[in-house]
Amino acid sequence: MEGLKFEGIILLVVLLPGFLCARLIQALCVRPEQTELDKVIESLLYSFVVYVAFAAIFGGSVPVGVQISTEHGVQHYGVELHAKPLLQLASISLLLALIVGFIITNDLSGRLFRKLRLTQKTTRSSVWSDTFHDLRGVVHVGLSDGRRVMGWLRYYSDEPKDASLFLEKAAWVNPETNEVLSIQGPGILITPDMGIKFVEFLESGRLAEAQGKTVAAGPPSGTT
Repeated sequence: MEGLKFEGIILLVVLLPGFLCARLIQALCVRPEQTELDKVIESLLYSFVVYVAFAAIFGGSVPVGVQISTEHGVQHYGVELHAKPLLQLASISLLLALIVGFIITNDLSGRLFRKLRLTQKTTRSSVWSDTFHDLRGVVHVGLSDGRRVMGWLRYYSDEPKDASLFLEKAAWVNPETNEVLSIQGPGILITPDMGIKFVEFLESGRLAEAQGKTVAAGPPSGTT
């Protein structure tokens, strides 16, 4: 029983850098949905990379030591944690997570491999994520009930299944006359319940030009 406890502690310490790295990457960037097995495999791969870097940089130092003592002819095993190597492992995990997060967020490896014609994929989770990472500025959004709204894109949801946008300096657009009615306040939050049919990305001057025209007397048709 004591041996199992000892081995479990050793295994946990050995795997923690990879799990820490994977968790930080998930916090930094949007990842596709994974099964529990996928997460474990990914963490093991990160652990391998972390320990390769650790061995290359710091050589023979070890984060965990084994204490063996004999009492009444019975051997007892204990775990000795070395603070400096553990901090070094944590630092490598953090640095690796920052690098991988930066690469995924900015699709750096995807761009390189596409340029080399090795793939057509991006490193991001969806076309929704690709689009809103690369395009900013003024958008014109059509809603499922026929209403339209335009404004400066400020925030967007991580995944298309939660299609949400927040627009600053927003205005309702009358679909029949293209007249606009400025929204009083910071902006508008478009939620999944409103239903996004399309998103047009416009030139920056289009919003100011539209808001400079005569506005409609009230919200566009279909507005509640």
